[in-house]
Formats: sequence, C-alpha cells, structure tokens
Amino acid sequence: MRVRVSKRDLLRRIEALENRLTQPTPAPLPGQQAIPVATISDHFYMGPSLWCRADLFGTICGAHRDAHQFIDENDLKEQR
Repeated sequence: MRVRVSKRDLLRRIEALENRLTQPTPAPLPGQQAIPVATISDHFYMGPSLWCRADLFGTICGAHRDAHQFIDENDLKEQR
C-alpha cells in the first residue's frame, strides 16, 4: 500500500533534513575514539574461489585473490 505524499510535505521534509545536515557535529562522548577508515576496509581474503567473498558492512569485496596483500601469520605474531 502506497501512501500519497503532497509536494508541499515532501519539500518540508527535505528542508528539515537539509537543516539538520547543516548543524555542527556534536562533541565526542567521554571515552569515544574515532576509527581510522583504513581499519574498517582492511580484511583478509575469504575464498574459496578466485574472488574474495568478504562482507564489508553489507558490501561484498569481490576483488580478485591476487589483489589482496597476503601477510604471513608469523609476521602477525611478531607484531603482538
């Protein structure tokens, strides 16, 4: 069932959203830290095919296996 929305109501909603987007970003909460963007997208290759099946927040990577940087597990242990 579709609800009909008048042009006036639609424009009012769009203007309200635009006003909210112009507001400054609120100050971080105590103890809150930003996550570097690179950390979010870094992932391990997930096979078994040639194309990566890693789920990155609802988006499948889909890159070829050779496009991923392979890290030896021993190197990871040394960094810890």
